[in-house]
Amino acid sequence: MIGSIAYDSVESPAGKIVEGLGGSATFAGVSACRLNQRLDAGLSIGAVGVIGKDFLESDIERLESQGMDLSGVERSDDLTFRWVARYGADFGDVETLDTHVNCIIGYSPVVPSEWKNASILLLANMAPSLQLAVLEQMHDDVIVLADSMEKWIVENLDEVKHVFSRTDVLVVNEIEAESLTGISEPKLAAVGLLNLIKENGIVIVKLGAQGALALIEGEIIQISAVPNCTPADPTGCGDSFIGTLAAHFAANIKNNLTPYLKLRESMVDATVAASLALEGFSIQAIEAAGITEYARRAALVDSIV
Repeated sequence: MIGSIAYDSVESPAGKIVEGLGGSATFAGVSACRLNQRLDAGLSIGAVGVIGKDFLESDIERLESQGMDLSGVERSDDLTFRWVARYGADFGDVETLDTHVNCIIGYSPVVPSEWKNASILLLANMAPSLQLAVLEQMHDDVIVLADSMEKWIVENLDEVKHVFSRTDVLVVNEIEAESLTGISEPKLAAVGLLNLIKENGIVIVKLGAQGALALIEGEIIQISAVPNCTPADPTGCGDSFIGTLAAHFAANIKNNLTPYLKLRESMVDATVAASLALEGFSIQAIEAAGITEYARRAALVDSIV
C-alpha cells in the first residue's frame, strides 16, 4: 500500500491527543494486520511512504510489532508530516487548524522490487500523483483498491479520475461520491461511479453512522454501522475500513479463492475496524481490541437487517 504516515494532534469533545500516530497508511496498515492475525492468513502487508528524521524509533517498532513491513518507507532529512485538527460537538465537522506537509514535499515513492508482483495494491488516501507513481511500478494484473478525499477531488480532479480509471475497487464516502457524480442519493451515485473505474469493478460508498453499501455486478449489498459506539476521534475510520477490505481480498487470493468472495462478510469486518478507530484516539483502540471484541461487534452488525 501507499499512504501517509504522520503525527496527528486531535481535539474532540471526548478529549485530545498530541502527536499521536496517524496517517492513512498507519490506520489502513494496522487494521489490515489485525485482520491478518485474526484470520491467521499469513499475509505480507507492506507500506510505501515517507517519514521524517524526527519519527520515533519506538513508533517504527510499534508498527512493525503489528506486522507491518516498513522496508518501503523512506526516511527523509525533513520533518514528519503533521496534522492538527478539532472535531465539533457532533463529531461530523472537522476543522483543520494546521498542516505541515514537511517530508512529503518532493517525495517520489519507490516500490521494493519484491513487492511489484503483489496480488493487491491499496492506494490509501494520498495525493493522486503519488498514487499514480506507485501504480506505474506494479504489474498489470494487480487488483487495485483506491481511496481519495474531497481536497484531491476539488484540487486535482483529472489526476483523481486517472487513478480511478485504473482502479478495481473504489471506496469513497457519500460526500465524495456526490462531488464526483453530482448525485446525492448514494445508491444512484454508486452507479455513476462505476463509469469512473475499471470494467466489472466494485464501488463501495461509506455512509458513516448508517454503515456502507457496495455495488457489485448490479447488486447492492448494504450493511449497518456498529451500533452504540462512543466516539472519540473519527480520524482514520475510512482508512481502517479500506485496509481491512484489502486484507480480506488478499487472504482470499492466497487461498485460491475469488478475491471478492463473501463481500458482505468483508464489509462487516471493515466496519468493525472503522468503529474501533472511531472509539479511540490514534490507533489505540484498534491495537487494544481482541478477537472476542471483534466477534461481538461483527455479530451486532450481522444482526441488523
